[in-house]
Amino acid sequence: MDKQDRGHGFTVPAQRSLLATVLRTIAIAASGALISVACSATPNGSSTTDYTAAGFDPDQYLDKVHGSWVAIMVANHSGLPVEGIWLDEPGPGSEVDLVLLDEWSTDDDTHVEWLDLHIIETYGINPTYEQIRDEWVDHLNGDIWVATRAARDLMDKGLVPPDTGSPENNPDGAWAMDAQLETELFGMIAPDQPVEARRRAEFFAKVTSSGPAVEASAFYAHLYSRAFALPDIPALLDDARQSTQDGSTIAEIYDAVVGWHGQNDDWRDTRRLIGEAYDTDPEWWASRVNFASTIMALLYGEGNLRETLNIAGLAGWDADNNMTTSAGLIGLIIGFENLPEPFASATDVYFNEDLSGDLPQYDSVRNIAKRTAAIGESVLASLDE
Repeated sequence: MDKQDRGHGFTVPAQRSLLATVLRTIAIAASGALISVACSATPNGSSTTDYTAAGFDPDQYLDKVHGSWVAIMVANHSGLPVEGIWLDEPGPGSEVDLVLLDEWSTDDDTHVEWLDLHIIETYGINPTYEQIRDEWVDHLNGDIWVATRAARDLMDKGLVPPDTGSPENNPDGAWAMDAQLETELFGMIAPDQPVEARRRAEFFAKVTSSGPAVEASAFYAHLYSRAFALPDIPALLDDARQSTQDGSTIAEIYDAVVGWHGQNDDWRDTRRLIGEAYDTDPEWWASRVNFASTIMALLYGEGNLRETLNIAGLAGWDADNNMTTSAGLIGLIIGFENLPEPFASATDVYFNEDLSGDLPQYDSVRNIAKRTAAIGESVLASLDE
């Protein structure tokens, strides 16, 4: 398969003590400077955070979620023209051209999560695999590829997740990256609750995948979750690594990339080593090489949104996915109010070109952020019950 050929209402429960406590810890980005905080991570991945920041402000939470979704849209569509182009060597120059459209269109980097929003709004914050299957059958029928396409086809044969993602039924899911491009949402809806973010990411990842993409999904969700309270990229990456099992595929890749980053000033040298070590799977949309490329972009980008996006794109392979995940993380840390141009003035229109059934034809990025934050508040309230 050639991969290149390929506004709902929500009632927010009453605020509970955990919600107020967690959102009180969200760090605020202002004029490029971040509030000084003291953070540490417990061995099981939960956080112990000591802040002197202002009290509960749901607007700060929403601003960060909004910043993330905007960065995701720009990065996704800017990466589509270059995905699968640079394989043996990285791309030339120092920048990827930004693609700024009049309206963002559904793409597999965003529309699976857009459907997940609908599923959670419809069935509550803990939908069953049977409910996920039903919604996929109703809505997810176009612009899906590899393990995601296979999982959807298996649903037509009567299978229910996680059987749709098992290696026996879905062999592509054992090596392809599908799940890890559908994961940012689960960190956004569990701010500073990485154990919860990982649990949710793994649950949804197993719809399509069984291999390293499940581990990568959990790692990415951890990053997004902790980024609400820990804005330093190296510390954030280390925090996620501490909660990743030693000896796992993702842990070994992460440790190797961090080591190469320490040895090489030029990201292209590290990119060469990544290719030699991990570009051995069947196709360029494989989990391992693209996870390594994303970690590389975050390390060398040093928290700069444009530079991180450039490195993730020029590194090649499944560039749009790596650009989307890394840029979305930086957008979350920065927040919408501090996004640089042209991100800040990018279109707010989201056009549903692919999803079928009763989903609306249009949404807005701002509304997607509001829907995400509403679910996040409900998730936090449930943890306090």
